[in-house]
Amino acid sequence: MKYYCKECGKKVSAKHVKLCRKCFLKKSKHEEVYCLDCGKKLNKHACYRGDKRCRSCSKKYQYKIQPETNHFFGLKGKLSPVFKGGEKSRQKFCIDCGELLNKYAYYEGNIRCKSCARIEDYKDPKNHPQWDGGLSFEPYPIEFNRSLKEKIRNRDNHKCQLCSMTEIINIKKYNRNLNIHHIDYIKENCNEENLISLCSECNPKVNKNRNYWTKYFKILLKGVYCDYF
Repeated sequence: MKYYCKECGKKVSAKHVKLCRKCFLKKSKHEEVYCLDCGKKLNKHACYRGDKRCRSCSKKYQYKIQPETNHFFGLKGKLSPVFKGGEKSRQKFCIDCGELLNKYAYYEGNIRCKSCARIEDYKDPKNHPQWDGGLSFEPYPIEFNRSLKEKIRNRDNHKCQLCSMTEIINIKKYNRNLNIHHIDYIKENCNEENLISLCSECNPKVNKNRNYWTKYFKILLKGVYCDYF
C-alpha cells in the first residue's frame, strides 16, 4: 500500500507517518502540539507522527478502548496487582529454613530458598558438578599426621598462602587451625613440596580450576623454599 502526506500529498514511507519531511519542518517551527488529556507539551517527533497524546495518556486511552491489550486484563480479586493485602497473601516461606522467599516465588512455584534448594539437589553427591568419582571419601595415609601438618604451617609462617590470613584469625573465625592442602589433589602424595597452608575460606575455592591452582602453587612454593632453606 502507498501512503501520502496529509498536507501536500507527497508519498511517505509508512502508515504512521502523517507528514513528509518538508511539511514537518514547516509545521514544527510554527506549531506546538499538546496532549489532549494532560496538556503536556509533546516533542517535535509527535507532530511528525501526528500524535495527539503523550505516552502515558495514550496507553491509558488504549486500555479504555481495547482493555484486552492490558497485561492484567481479567485478573480479579487476589490475582489483581492492585488487591489490598494481596502482597501478604502471596508471601511464601521456605519449607526447610522458614526464610521469606522473594516476590517471584509465588508465580514460579518455588518452595525453597536458593541455599536450601541447592542442598536438596546435592543430597546425592553424584549430582554435584565437582563430583570426581568419590575421591574425597578416600582416607588419608598414615604419613599425613599432626607433626607433618605442623611442620608445613611453620614453614608457611602460620599464614594462608593465598590471602595471608593468620592462623589466629582462622581459629577465631572457624575454630580450627589452617588447612593443609595437597597441591596435586592426590592424598597419597605427602611430600612437603606437595603441601601448602590454606585458611578455611580459600581451601574450598581451590577445588575449582584444579589445573590452574596446581600450577599456581607450584610456582609459589619455589619462592617459599628458597627463603625457607
